[in-house]
Amino acid sequence: MNEHSNHSNIDSVYNKESMRRRLDRFSRFNISGLCPTLKDNQPHFFESFNESHFALMFEFDQTIKSVRTQPFSISYTDDNKKRLYTPDFSLSYCDESICVVEVKHSKAIDEKTKRTHFLIEKALAKLGFKFSVLTEEDLPSRRALSNMKMILRNALSMKVVNDEHVNILLNVLPSELTLQKAHAICDALNLNRNLICHFILKDYVKMDVSCNICNETVLTNNIHGDA
Repeated sequence: MNEHSNHSNIDSVYNKESMRRRLDRFSRFNISGLCPTLKDNQPHFFESFNESHFALMFEFDQTIKSVRTQPFSISYTDDNKKRLYTPDFSLSYCDESICVVEVKHSKAIDEKTKRTHFLIEKALAKLGFKFSVLTEEDLPSRRALSNMKMILRNALSMKVVNDEHVNILLNVLPSELTLQKAHAICDALNLNRNLICHFILKDYVKMDVSCNICNETVLTNNIHGDA
């Protein structure tokens, strides 16, 4: 019964009524899939590795309040012809601004594509939306993405985060410590070690995700750093 329910949830993502195009289910013959998220009420779907990588990046950006994938379709005019455009993402920021994002490979951007993007940008500006085209050149290193994926996976594994445990850990973490020390503090307080990943995800503590993560990795308390 639970398995059937899970499949129904997945199908609802792939067949969203708001989607202009219908995605194929993931298989070894395509690269579409689902990304877990805390910034929407259902998983993000992606049609390229770059889209999945940007979805991951958005999870770590605390200025972004919510993220939607293929959120709507708008019309724009090109050579007196009405055309439809469905963006890859819409980002709602904490300052109430909205940015519509198109993900492209840099090699796919030519003069014709730039012209199309210009027309789309004008159409979105009338709605008060910003428009941004992102390519693989805007992504961090492969190691950083791998580390971010691991951190998100561990943070989500807790399912429910106890606010009291969060406050306890925040109050005892020094301004700077190693990952090993952070885990030792969690163990001493009988707290889930994955709270540290939750803290990194929420930017309560900072970590250089571009380097190998080990026991000696340095964490900086972003909340009580000046205490």
